[in-house]
Amino acid sequence: MDLESILALPKQHRYTFIGLLISLFVIALLIDSKFSELSLLEAFIGYIRSIAAAILTSLFLLWVITSFLPHQKKGEGLTEIEAQKITKEFDELLKSAKRWRYKGNFGRYMRGKVLPTLANQQNCHISACIIDPTNNELCDEHARYRSQINSIDKGSKYDADTVALQVLVTVVICAWYSINTRATIELYLSQSFDPVRIDSNDDAMIITVEDRRSHALKVTKHHFTYEHFEMSMEFARKQGRKVNLGGVRSDIKLSELQQQDVSTALNLADMSELCQRLTPEKILQACLESKNPYEN
Repeated sequence: MDLESILALPKQHRYTFIGLLISLFVIALLIDSKFSELSLLEAFIGYIRSIAAAILTSLFLLWVITSFLPHQKKGEGLTEIEAQKITKEFDELLKSAKRWRYKGNFGRYMRGKVLPTLANQQNCHISACIIDPTNNELCDEHARYRSQINSIDKGSKYDADTVALQVLVTVVICAWYSINTRATIELYLSQSFDPVRIDSNDDAMIITVEDRRSHALKVTKHHFTYEHFEMSMEFARKQGRKVNLGGVRSDIKLSELQQQDVSTALNLADMSELCQRLTPEKILQACLESKNPYEN
């Protein structure tokens, strides 16, 4: 066990470890004084000298080694986030954000938290890549995946139409924000889904999965993988289909959306057939009920 591992132990374990070392020192001292001609004081002084010599030798060797070997900073820019702390980390990421990039599936956190938080900031730019709701096989595959995991809405039953509905809600809400706020919003549709989701600003990104029991990963721009994940999102956007965000009336509140807004927005997005099948009424209701799924 190295020093870093010892320092990372819980406090009670560190105390136990230190107590064990002291106990071994005392036992060795008593045995040495009993079976040698040295007095207890002389044995104690001898042990102290030996320990001091060992420490000085170790420090010298450490200096020599670190002088000739490159120093590696372990884990700089890479942090594992416990499941119960993910929401707090997202809030911190939003505080400093002027731009936001997302690659995922539904975009519920984006429409429920990111857009309301950032949309009225000057020069705010938000881009997102989500799954294509018109691809029925893709929606059906994602529905099967969701049924196997411990997602935030565990217990809800998903099928292809339920998945498509959630994506249509994101399209309509993004259209409203695009017309009624200062934000520049770009939305892309992907022909594949990825269990790994990426949320990024210009300083850091958080990588999560749908399973709420799982930890997340925070990567700052100083870590080499940050650029790689950014490139992954860029290629996903380039390979996806860009959505025409329009059709929603201007100068209305989000709560004032009507079925005609839904129909017009989805018609401009080339989703009129899917809109009619799921019905504008049902989509509108889902839009009005939409919220941040991770709110306490």
